[in-house]
Amino acid sequence: MNPFVSIKNKLFVLTLCSSLIPITVISGVYYLTVSHTLKYQTFGQLKAVAASTRHHVRTFMETKKIRTADFSSDGYIRNSLETIIRGNVVKQSSTVKLNTYLSKKKLPLDSHLMAIAIVGRDGKVISSTNKKLIGKDVSDQEVFSHGKSMDYGTTYIKSRCDSYLAANCILTSAPIVSQYSTELLGILINIYYLTGLNEITTNRVGMGETGEVYLVNRDKIIITDSRFIHRASLHLVVNTEPTRKIVESNEEMVGIYPAYRGIPVIGASMDLPEYGWVLLAEIDKAEAFASVKTLGIIALILGVVSTAVATSVGIVFAVSVSKPLKDFSRITERFVRGGMDYRLMVNRKDEIGALAGSFNAMADTLTKEITEHKRVVEALRMSNEQTQAILDNTTAVIYLKDTAGRYLLINQQFEKLFHVTKEQVVGKTDYDLFPKENADVFRRNDLKVTEKRTSLVIEEVAPHDDGMHTYISLKFPMYDTVEGLYGVCGISTDITGKQQRL
Repeated sequence: MNPFVSIKNKLFVLTLCSSLIPITVISGVYYLTVSHTLKYQTFGQLKAVAASTRHHVRTFMETKKIRTADFSSDGYIRNSLETIIRGNVVKQSSTVKLNTYLSKKKLPLDSHLMAIAIVGRDGKVISSTNKKLIGKDVSDQEVFSHGKSMDYGTTYIKSRCDSYLAANCILTSAPIVSQYSTELLGILINIYYLTGLNEITTNRVGMGETGEVYLVNRDKIIITDSRFIHRASLHLVVNTEPTRKIVESNEEMVGIYPAYRGIPVIGASMDLPEYGWVLLAEIDKAEAFASVKTLGIIALILGVVSTAVATSVGIVFAVSVSKPLKDFSRITERFVRGGMDYRLMVNRKDEIGALAGSFNAMADTLTKEITEHKRVVEALRMSNEQTQAILDNTTAVIYLKDTAGRYLLINQQFEKLFHVTKEQVVGKTDYDLFPKENADVFRRNDLKVTEKRTSLVIEEVAPHDDGMHTYISLKFPMYDTVEGLYGVCGISTDITGKQQRL
């Protein structure tokens, strides 16, 4: 027996081939999941790198502040400065000795120190390891004014250098106080190279081929070395999204964005507000996602092949069943349009053949039922016409309302007396047709009928062209077998003339 005679077997083959599609979907989902996971792992790694680097930078800066405070408390420096500012005969000699002391005893203690300067209370440099600084007036500089206002043993730090002091450096200052009183003698300023920061930020272990960490100041100028641009420090503007967020709103971020090179990167930013710096850790997006590139290509190839196979099998299957289904559709359309004599002529032993036999049997049964239905509908039409004729030829006003008071039916007498049509009344309430005082009475009487579920005979008054007319109204509840109570029927007879005769 040919296994392809049965549609069941054909569907089995189609399902078998279509199973390749879930494989493709799973591969695609796996690829997206891996990409998503890798992205957030990279986010976490870069955030950790940024946090670690920020800690190292702060530690580095704190050591520089501590060293500055230590220098400012040095007994020899304090005594020498006091001797110099007192203006005695050994002033010049003391200055020379202090310069030598700073150069030989203090400057070598820190490889990052560029220069040391001792500034008097008037803001002029009295002594320095850099002779060019001696005599300079720095009274208008923050490093002097803030250092002068600090408490003894505390330090002020300034992350941007003043050009006439030194270039590309960090300044720290601390007050120098007399050993014999609390008198302020002057300010000690330490000038540090930026190379110390570079040693921290250029440690790119685990950062791959494109990862880098760097610092940017509040003017969006990079202050440490760039991995990609030579001599970028203090020249390159880094106007990227994370830099703007911190500078403008102190908001740190982790995400994907174009770096200062215009290359998409995955990056993390952190704020160093005490120094006015932004720290950024970044790696090229292409490198971060390189590990899933091959997987993406495989998933794409698998998807294309699976789709091609499934499409081919689907086409073959569609061709094998399309003709009888088209015949079925054509006969069904004719049958729906009234061609009750049409039948399917299909000689097949599969499910389509069984379907054709069932359709033909159904058509025979339906033909009989439609004939009977037409007979019943015709009888019902005649009954409705007879009922409507009775309603329209009585002199009483007859109407039917639902439980909400909306009209469902009225007779011709209602139309004639109140000058309305069925179309104008059906769906409306008494409040749409009569004055409120009359509508209130009608509604109240209707509710009595529905609430007590009993008939009611009562006098009611309605407005006519010649004034108010009195009616005797018989109102009774209406039921059906589906919804139960569904409305109120009213038969109202005008007794106005009879009252006048009485």
